[in-house]
Amino acid sequence: MVQANDRHRIAGWPREPLRQTSLRIRNAWLVLEAIQDAGPTSRVRISAETGLTGTTVHRITADLRRRRLIVNVGTPDSATVGRPPALFRFNAAIGHVIAVDVGNETMRAGLADLDGTMLARRSRPTAAVEGDLLRAIELDVEELQREAGSRRGSLVAIAVGVAAVTAAEGSIVRASIHHMWEGLELGAQLRRAFGCEVVVAQDDHLAALAELETGACVGLREALIVNVGKGLGAAIIAEATVQRGAHSAAGRVGWIVPSDAGPSGPGASTLSELLTADGLIEDYRRLGGRRTVGGAVDVFAADADGDPEATLAIDRFADRLGWLVATGVAFVDPQRVVVGGGISGSFSRLADGIRRRLADTVALPPPVVGSELGADAVVIGAVAAAMRAADEWLLARIQA
Repeated sequence: MVQANDRHRIAGWPREPLRQTSLRIRNAWLVLEAIQDAGPTSRVRISAETGLTGTTVHRITADLRRRRLIVNVGTPDSATVGRPPALFRFNAAIGHVIAVDVGNETMRAGLADLDGTMLARRSRPTAAVEGDLLRAIELDVEELQREAGSRRGSLVAIAVGVAAVTAAEGSIVRASIHHMWEGLELGAQLRRAFGCEVVVAQDDHLAALAELETGACVGLREALIVNVGKGLGAAIIAEATVQRGAHSAAGRVGWIVPSDAGPSGPGASTLSELLTADGLIEDYRRLGGRRTVGGAVDVFAADADGDPEATLAIDRFADRLGWLVATGVAFVDPQRVVVGGGISGSFSRLADGIRRRLADTVALPPPVVGSELGADAVVIGAVAAAMRAADEWLLARIQA
């Protein structure tokens, strides 16, 4: 579950909701956040957490109940002297958010309440939605709402992660694979379709946000995330914030050509051709591998069976990945490096090669770990981003 008062976010988005509000609204916001954070809690505890007087807290909780933002859940089970205090919790069912991961191979979507609890999920091949991405998302939203029993009118925010560079307003600028989406004003179209807050972000940035919230970067301020799967991308966490960069393109490393020959020279390959599942498969075949392999998992299986070409291909892959990690570490100096994406399931096989290259290349190599979020990383990050967008909606209800 993503707590509503967590401050991890993608740099520059969303807006801070309390920049220009009255003292009354600020106090109401403090009380609401205290209840969201604590779960069922009493007015006495809220007063202690916020520093507000008991009279002020009593007035604000009554107002929040009237606006259906909190509910009374009874009294403590334990015996108390005198009249037991009333307990309040956040009414997470008052709204919901939609999280979408438009990956290179698979499109995943989920619906969560305002506590971040996932209530419904869907997935399908990305190739099936290439022709009309907007309509595909619309249909997923409708199906998720039907499955979860959620009203369309209670949709608070949508967050979409795309394997692409995205503009701040939600347009797709440059895609890794699905170039037909370039120029698509996805954010604007979704806002028109649903009338709610929308964020469209690079998938690597949302995966990094997920690591900050619930994964390998909890409690860290500086980290480097490298995602390897069908595509290749990275994300930088600095001061506990995912950094988008000046053009929202930070981490799109797949187009780099690590060759003196240049992009048009003989034998030149981009990093996305070398350090992806397809790159591993191609290298295995180039080395003379004879097994029929349909995915990177088959190469790892061949390695486990003692196939020398598979072993060499994986060792070369780990060394190249270690070079990329070392390059990022030299620039960022992170507390930790996290290897995510589809390849993270085989991190234990790659770890020694990555760490060996890292130790040979940088002065102070940080720990390198594999992500444990698996295929859900971008969706988890999208839920977190959508809930930050929900702040605007909650603030509007407080002010109404």
